[in-house]
Amino acid sequence: MKDLIYNHDSVDDIQMKIMDKEIELWKEEIAIIRIEILFFKRILSLDVFNDFIFDQQKKLELINDLTDVKNVNESYYERLTVFVGKLNRIKEIEGVQCESFYLNNYTPFRKDIESHFSAYRFYKINVILFFDTYLEEKI
Repeated sequence: MKDLIYNHDSVDDIQMKIMDKEIELWKEEIAIIRIEILFFKRILSLDVFNDFIFDQQKKLELINDLTDVKNVNESYYERLTVFVGKLNRIKEIEGVQCESFYLNNYTPFRKDIESHFSAYRFYKINVILFFDTYLEEKI
């Protein structure tokens, strides 16, 4: 199994396994964000909520922000695809070059993409709270 760490694994092997696992999680997160963006777009545009008295300005802001969020997420998808290509080429290299790639590329990319996920979660919370405020009135 790929995820197991064996006694004979080198530090580079272990780093690669950790990177591979994190990258798979990033790919999943980007895919989930894509689906959630579609859902938010649909729900923010639904006529079903016409009976609710929404803050129309806030609703428009959420819709406009959604376009930006989608573009940023797609940019991260493209960057991740390029990054994985580089990582696959580096896997062919042993030792110092692998460690150098890890320190110079992987660590900053990890920090950057996790910052994106954090910003997206903040946006998602805003959408949920926007609807929750109005749904609470109807309960």
